[in-house]
Amino acid sequence: MSALAAAPSRDFVDLRDWGAGAAIDLADLALQLKRRPPRSRPLEGRSVGLCFMNPSLRTQTSFQVASASLGAHPVTLHFGNGTWNMEWRDGTVMDGQASEHLKESVPVLARYCDVLALRAFPAGTSWADDKADPWLNAFRSSSRVPVISLESAMGHPCQGLADLMTLREKADPVGKRFVLAWAPHIKALPLAVPHSAAQAAVIAGMDLTICRPEGYDLDPGVMEWCRAEAARQGRSVTVTDSPETAFDGAHVVYAKAWGSLASYGVPPPQDSAFRDRWRMTAAKMAKTKAGLFMHCLPVRRNLVVDDAVLDGPASVVIDQAENRLHTAKALLLKLLGGL
Repeated sequence: MSALAAAPSRDFVDLRDWGAGAAIDLADLALQLKRRPPRSRPLEGRSVGLCFMNPSLRTQTSFQVASASLGAHPVTLHFGNGTWNMEWRDGTVMDGQASEHLKESVPVLARYCDVLALRAFPAGTSWADDKADPWLNAFRSSSRVPVISLESAMGHPCQGLADLMTLREKADPVGKRFVLAWAPHIKALPLAVPHSAAQAAVIAGMDLTICRPEGYDLDPGVMEWCRAEAARQGRSVTVTDSPETAFDGAHVVYAKAWGSLASYGVPPPQDSAFRDRWRMTAAKMAKTKAGLFMHCLPVRRNLVVDDAVLDGPASVVIDQAENRLHTAKALLLKLLGGL
Protein backbone atom coordinates (compact mmCIF):
# COMPACT_ATOMS: atom_id res chain seq x y z
CA MET A 1 0.00 0.00 0.00
CA SER A 2 1.29 3.43 -0.91
CA ALA A 3 1.64 6.31 1.53
CA LEU A 4 -1.54 8.15 2.40
CA ALA A 5 -2.08 11.81 1.61
CA ALA A 6 -2.85 14.10 4.50
CA ALA A 7 -6.44 14.06 5.74
CA PRO A 8 -8.56 16.96 4.41
CA SER A 9 -9.54 17.79 8.01
CA ARG A 10 -7.63 17.19 11.23
CA ASP A 11 -10.79 15.70 12.74
CA PHE A 12 -13.38 13.23 11.48
CA VAL A 13 -16.72 14.48 12.77
CA ASP A 14 -18.89 14.89 9.65
CA LEU A 15 -18.71 13.39 6.15
CA ARG A 16 -19.52 16.82 4.75
CA ASP A 17 -16.23 18.19 6.11
CA TRP A 18 -14.25 15.67 4.06
CA GLY A 19 -16.23 15.85 0.83
CA ALA A 20 -17.22 13.13 -1.62
CA GLY A 21 -13.79 12.46 -3.09
CA ALA A 22 -11.97 12.02 0.21
CA ALA A 23 -14.80 9.95 1.68
CA ILE A 24 -14.77 7.60 -1.32
CA ASP A 25 -10.98 7.29 -1.09
CA LEU A 26 -11.33 6.35 2.58
CA ALA A 27 -14.05 3.78 1.84
CA ASP A 28 -11.93 2.27 -0.92
CA LEU A 29 -8.93 2.06 1.41
CA ALA A 30 -11.16 0.16 3.83
CA LEU A 31 -12.13 -2.23 1.02
CA GLN A 32 -8.45 -2.76 0.28
CA LEU A 33 -7.74 -3.46 3.94
CA LYS A 34 -10.62 -5.95 4.08
CA ARG A 35 -9.29 -7.85 1.10
CA ARG A 36 -5.65 -7.66 2.15
CA PRO A 37 -5.06 -6.82 5.83
CA PRO A 38 -1.67 -5.22 6.53
CA ARG A 39 0.95 -7.75 7.63
CA SER A 40 2.85 -5.19 9.68
CA ARG A 41 1.67 -3.18 12.69
CA PRO A 42 1.96 0.34 11.27
CA LEU A 43 0.62 2.08 14.39
CA GLU A 44 2.92 0.31 16.84
CA GLY A 45 3.43 2.46 19.94
CA ARG A 46 0.45 4.74 19.29
CA SER A 47 -2.57 5.06 21.59
CA VAL A 48 -6.24 5.61 20.74
CA GLY A 49 -8.54 7.13 23.39
CA LEU A 50 -12.16 6.00 23.03
CA CYS A 51 -14.54 8.04 25.21
CA PHE A 52 -18.15 6.95 25.61
CA MET A 53 -21.05 8.74 27.24
CA ASN A 54 -23.56 6.21 25.88
CA PRO A 55 -23.78 2.44 25.29
CA SER A 56 -22.00 0.89 22.34
CA LEU A 57 -21.39 -2.53 20.83
CA ARG A 58 -20.19 -2.19 17.20
CA THR A 59 -18.54 1.21 17.59
CA GLN A 60 -16.60 0.29 20.71
CA THR A 61 -15.57 -3.19 19.55
CA SER A 62 -14.66 -2.20 16.01
CA PHE A 63 -12.34 0.58 17.16
CA GLN A 64 -10.77 -1.54 19.88
CA VAL A 65 -10.04 -4.38 17.46
CA ALA A 66 -8.95 -2.03 14.66
CA SER A 67 -6.54 -0.22 16.97
CA ALA A 68 -5.01 -3.42 18.33
CA SER A 69 -4.69 -5.07 14.91
CA LEU A 70 -2.73 -2.06 13.64
CA GLY A 71 -0.45 -2.13 16.67
CA ALA A 72 -2.01 0.78 18.57
CA HIS A 73 -3.19 0.53 22.17
CA PRO A 74 -6.91 1.26 22.64
CA VAL A 75 -7.90 3.03 25.87
CA THR A 76 -11.66 2.81 26.44
CA LEU A 77 -13.32 5.15 28.93
CA HIS A 78 -16.97 5.40 29.92
CA PHE A 79 -17.47 8.86 31.36
CA GLY A 80 -19.22 8.70 34.72
CA ASN A 81 -18.75 4.92 34.93
CA GLY A 82 -15.16 4.22 35.88
CA THR A 83 -14.22 7.87 35.37
CA TRP A 84 -15.43 11.11 36.95
CA ASN A 85 -18.61 12.68 35.65
CA MET A 86 -17.73 15.43 33.18
CA GLU A 87 -18.82 19.03 32.63
CA TRP A 88 -18.49 20.95 29.34
CA ARG A 89 -20.13 24.33 29.98
CA ASP A 90 -17.93 27.40 30.42
CA GLY A 91 -18.35 29.43 33.58
CA THR A 92 -20.50 26.90 35.38
CA VAL A 93 -20.29 26.46 39.16
CA MET A 94 -19.48 22.78 39.47
CA ASP A 95 -21.59 21.98 42.52
CA GLY A 96 -23.49 19.11 40.91
CA GLN A 97 -22.61 15.56 39.82
CA ALA A 98 -19.68 16.52 37.57
CA SER A 99 -16.27 16.38 39.26
CA GLU A 100 -14.12 17.18 36.24
CA HIS A 101 -14.27 19.61 33.31
CA LEU A 102 -13.43 18.77 29.72
CA LYS A 103 -10.98 21.68 29.77
CA GLU A 104 -8.73 19.59 32.00
CA SER A 105 -9.62 16.02 31.12
CA VAL A 106 -9.29 16.32 27.34
CA PRO A 107 -5.85 18.02 27.33
CA VAL A 108 -4.60 15.31 29.71
CA LEU A 109 -5.99 12.54 27.48
CA ALA A 110 -4.46 14.27 24.44
CA ARG A 111 -1.04 13.97 26.09
CA TYR A 112 -1.58 10.26 26.62
CA CYS A 113 -3.21 9.41 23.28
CA ASP A 114 -2.48 10.16 19.63
CA VAL A 115 -6.14 10.39 18.62
CA LEU A 116 -9.30 10.83 20.70
CA ALA A 117 -12.85 9.75 19.93
CA LEU A 118 -16.12 10.71 21.59
CA ARG A 119 -19.64 9.30 21.56
CA ALA A 120 -22.22 11.72 22.97
CA PHE A 121 -25.92 11.27 22.21
CA PRO A 122 -28.23 14.31 22.15
CA ALA A 123 -30.25 15.25 25.23
CA GLY A 124 -33.46 15.09 23.21
CA THR A 125 -35.23 18.14 24.64
CA SER A 126 -34.23 21.00 22.28
CA TRP A 127 -33.10 20.51 18.69
CA ALA A 128 -31.57 23.97 18.59
CA ASP A 129 -29.36 23.02 21.55
CA ASP A 130 -28.61 19.49 20.39
CA LYS A 131 -27.68 20.36 16.81
CA ALA A 132 -24.90 22.60 18.16
CA ASP A 133 -23.23 19.37 19.42
CA PRO A 134 -21.95 21.07 22.60
CA TRP A 135 -20.12 18.03 23.98
CA LEU A 136 -18.35 17.23 20.72
CA ASN A 137 -17.35 20.82 20.03
CA ALA A 138 -16.13 21.41 23.60
CA PHE A 139 -14.14 18.19 23.30
CA ARG A 140 -12.59 19.29 20.00
CA SER A 141 -11.69 22.75 21.24
CA SER A 142 -9.72 21.25 24.14
CA SER A 143 -7.85 18.61 22.13
CA ARG A 144 -4.51 19.08 20.43
CA VAL A 145 -4.78 15.67 18.68
CA PRO A 146 -7.30 14.55 16.02
CA VAL A 147 -10.85 13.90 17.22
CA ILE A 148 -13.25 11.30 15.82
CA SER A 149 -16.99 11.51 16.35
CA LEU A 150 -18.36 8.13 17.39
CA GLU A 151 -21.86 9.63 17.07
CA SER A 152 -23.35 12.94 18.09
CA ALA A 153 -26.66 14.70 17.55
CA MET A 154 -25.87 15.72 13.99
CA GLY A 155 -24.21 12.63 12.61
CA HIS A 156 -22.62 9.22 12.88
CA PRO A 157 -19.82 9.61 10.32
CA CYS A 158 -18.15 6.28 11.15
CA GLN A 159 -21.41 4.47 10.40
CA GLY A 160 -21.88 6.58 7.28
CA LEU A 161 -18.39 5.64 6.11
CA ALA A 162 -19.16 1.93 6.61
CA ASP A 163 -22.44 2.42 4.72
CA LEU A 164 -20.53 4.03 1.85
CA MET A 165 -18.03 1.15 1.84
CA THR A 166 -20.89 -1.40 1.80
CA LEU A 167 -22.60 0.34 -1.12
CA ARG A 168 -19.37 0.31 -3.13
CA GLU A 169 -18.55 -3.26 -2.11
CA LYS A 170 -21.84 -4.80 -3.22
CA ALA A 171 -22.14 -3.20 -6.66
CA ASP A 172 -21.42 0.01 -8.52
CA PRO A 173 -23.91 2.35 -6.80
CA VAL A 174 -23.68 5.26 -9.26
CA GLY A 175 -27.07 6.07 -10.75
CA LYS A 176 -28.90 3.54 -8.58
CA ARG A 177 -31.80 4.45 -6.28
CA PHE A 178 -31.37 4.52 -2.49
CA VAL A 179 -34.45 4.71 -0.25
CA LEU A 180 -33.95 5.93 3.30
CA ALA A 181 -37.10 4.56 4.92
CA TRP A 182 -38.42 5.89 8.22
CA ALA A 183 -39.45 3.10 10.59
CA PRO A 184 -41.58 2.96 13.75
CA HIS A 185 -40.07 2.83 17.23
CA ILE A 186 -41.09 3.17 20.86
CA LYS A 187 -38.71 6.11 21.34
CA ALA A 188 -37.89 9.39 19.61
CA LEU A 189 -34.47 8.32 18.32
CA PRO A 190 -31.64 10.67 17.24
CA LEU A 191 -31.21 11.80 13.63
CA ALA A 192 -27.49 11.04 13.52
CA VAL A 193 -27.63 7.80 11.53
CA PRO A 194 -30.20 8.93 8.94
CA HIS A 195 -28.20 12.13 8.40
CA SER A 196 -25.00 10.20 7.70
CA ALA A 197 -26.78 7.50 5.67
CA ALA A 198 -28.31 10.16 3.40
CA GLN A 199 -24.89 11.78 2.99
CA ALA A 200 -23.29 8.41 2.19
CA ALA A 201 -25.89 7.64 -0.49
CA VAL A 202 -25.39 11.01 -2.17
CA ILE A 203 -21.59 10.72 -1.97
CA ALA A 204 -21.91 7.30 -3.62
CA GLY A 205 -23.62 8.93 -6.61
CA MET A 206 -27.07 7.52 -5.98
CA ASP A 207 -30.52 9.03 -6.40
CA LEU A 208 -31.79 9.51 -2.85
CA THR A 209 -35.42 9.05 -1.82
CA ILE A 210 -36.37 9.80 1.78
CA CYS A 211 -39.66 8.16 2.74
CA ARG A 212 -41.00 9.50 6.04
CA PRO A 213 -44.25 10.60 7.70
CA GLU A 214 -45.13 14.28 7.66
CA GLY A 215 -43.14 16.11 10.33
CA TYR A 216 -40.18 13.73 10.21
CA ASP A 217 -37.89 15.63 7.85
CA LEU A 218 -34.14 15.61 8.36
CA ASP A 219 -32.31 18.76 9.43
CA PRO A 220 -32.62 21.50 6.76
CA GLY A 221 -28.85 22.03 6.66
CA VAL A 222 -28.25 18.35 5.97
CA MET A 223 -30.90 18.35 3.25
CA GLU A 224 -29.40 21.46 1.65
CA TRP A 225 -25.99 19.78 1.48
CA CYS A 226 -27.46 16.54 0.09
CA ARG A 227 -29.35 18.39 -2.64
CA ALA A 228 -26.27 20.44 -3.59
CA GLU A 229 -23.99 17.39 -3.73
CA ALA A 230 -26.57 15.37 -5.66
CA ALA A 231 -26.98 18.19 -8.19
CA ARG A 232 -23.20 18.38 -8.59
CA GLN A 233 -23.20 14.72 -9.55
CA GLY A 234 -26.28 14.97 -11.76
CA ARG A 235 -28.40 13.01 -9.30
CA SER A 236 -31.65 13.72 -7.44
CA VAL A 237 -33.07 13.97 -3.92
CA THR A 238 -36.77 13.23 -3.39
CA VAL A 239 -38.87 13.32 -0.23
CA THR A 240 -42.15 11.42 0.02
CA ASP A 241 -44.69 10.40 2.65
CA SER A 242 -45.89 7.38 0.64
CA PRO A 243 -44.45 4.02 1.72
CA GLU A 244 -46.92 2.45 -0.69
CA THR A 245 -44.93 3.70 -3.72
CA ALA A 246 -41.47 4.69 -2.48
CA PHE A 247 -39.88 1.25 -2.86
CA ASP A 248 -40.84 0.67 -6.50
CA GLY A 249 -37.63 -0.08 -8.42
CA ALA A 250 -35.31 0.76 -5.52
CA HIS A 251 -31.82 -0.79 -5.49
CA VAL A 252 -31.12 -0.22 -1.78
CA VAL A 253 -33.48 0.20 1.16
CA TYR A 254 -32.06 1.56 4.41
CA ALA A 255 -34.62 1.37 7.22
CA LYS A 256 -34.12 3.55 10.29
CA ALA A 257 -36.23 5.09 13.02
CA TRP A 258 -35.69 8.74 13.93
CA GLY A 259 -37.50 11.43 15.85
CA SER A 260 -39.49 14.41 14.62
CA LEU A 261 -37.98 17.87 14.53
CA ALA A 262 -41.52 19.25 14.52
CA SER A 263 -42.26 17.48 17.84
CA TYR A 264 -38.74 17.04 19.13
CA GLY A 265 -38.31 14.42 21.84
CA VAL A 266 -41.88 13.12 21.49
CA PRO A 267 -42.15 9.38 20.62
CA PRO A 268 -43.92 8.54 17.35
CA PRO A 269 -47.50 7.26 17.32
CA GLN A 270 -47.81 3.77 18.77
CA ASP A 271 -51.06 2.55 17.21
CA SER A 272 -50.82 -0.66 15.20
CA ALA A 273 -52.13 0.83 11.96
CA PHE A 274 -49.39 3.49 11.92
CA ARG A 275 -46.74 0.94 12.78
CA ASP A 276 -47.92 -1.49 10.10
CA ARG A 277 -47.85 1.21 7.44
CA TRP A 278 -44.22 2.14 8.13
CA ARG A 279 -42.66 -1.18 9.24
CA MET A 280 -40.31 -2.73 6.68
CA THR A 281 -41.89 -5.89 5.28
CA ALA A 282 -41.17 -8.54 2.66
CA ALA A 283 -44.02 -7.13 0.56
CA LYS A 284 -42.27 -3.75 0.41
CA MET A 285 -38.92 -5.35 -0.44
CA ALA A 286 -40.64 -7.29 -3.22
CA LYS A 287 -41.33 -3.96 -4.96
CA THR A 288 -37.60 -3.20 -5.20
CA LYS A 289 -35.30 -4.07 -8.07
CA ALA A 290 -33.66 -7.02 -6.28
CA GLY A 291 -32.79 -4.40 -3.68
CA LEU A 292 -30.41 -4.74 -0.76
CA PHE A 293 -31.66 -4.17 2.77
CA MET A 294 -29.48 -2.13 5.15
CA HIS A 295 -29.73 -1.13 8.81
CA CYS A 296 -27.06 0.15 11.18
CA LEU A 297 -28.03 -2.12 14.11
CA PRO A 298 -29.16 -2.56 16.81
CA VAL A 299 -32.65 -3.13 15.44
CA ARG A 300 -35.95 -4.03 17.06
CA ARG A 301 -37.24 -7.02 15.13
CA ASN A 302 -40.84 -6.98 13.91
CA LEU A 303 -41.17 -3.34 14.96
CA VAL A 304 -38.67 -1.67 12.62
CA VAL A 305 -38.34 -4.60 10.21
CA ASP A 306 -39.85 -8.06 9.90
CA ASP A 307 -37.80 -11.20 10.52
CA ALA A 308 -38.40 -12.26 6.92
CA VAL A 309 -36.50 -9.20 5.66
CA LEU A 310 -33.76 -9.09 8.27
CA ASP A 311 -32.98 -12.80 7.87
CA GLY A 312 -33.62 -12.88 4.14
CA PRO A 313 -31.18 -12.94 1.21
CA ALA A 314 -31.47 -9.21 0.58
CA SER A 315 -30.15 -8.31 4.02
CA VAL A 316 -26.53 -7.12 4.22
CA VAL A 317 -26.70 -5.87 7.80
CA ILE A 318 -23.96 -8.23 9.06
CA ASP A 319 -21.61 -7.26 6.22
CA GLN A 320 -22.44 -3.64 6.95
CA ALA A 321 -21.56 -4.14 10.63
CA GLU A 322 -18.32 -5.96 9.77
CA ASN A 323 -17.32 -3.03 7.61
CA ARG A 324 -17.26 -0.84 10.71
CA LEU A 325 -14.00 -2.66 11.55
CA HIS A 326 -12.34 -2.04 8.20
CA THR A 327 -13.40 1.60 7.99
CA ALA A 328 -12.09 2.15 11.55
CA LYS A 329 -8.71 0.80 10.40
CA ALA A 330 -8.71 3.04 7.34
CA LEU A 331 -9.65 6.10 9.40
CA LEU A 332 -6.95 5.52 12.02
CA LEU A 333 -4.33 5.02 9.33
CA LYS A 334 -5.46 8.18 7.56
CA LEU A 335 -5.45 10.35 10.68
CA LEU A 336 -2.23 8.94 12.12
CA GLY A 337 -0.28 8.56 8.88
CA GLY A 338 0.29 4.86 9.37
CA LEU A 339 1.01 3.91 5.74
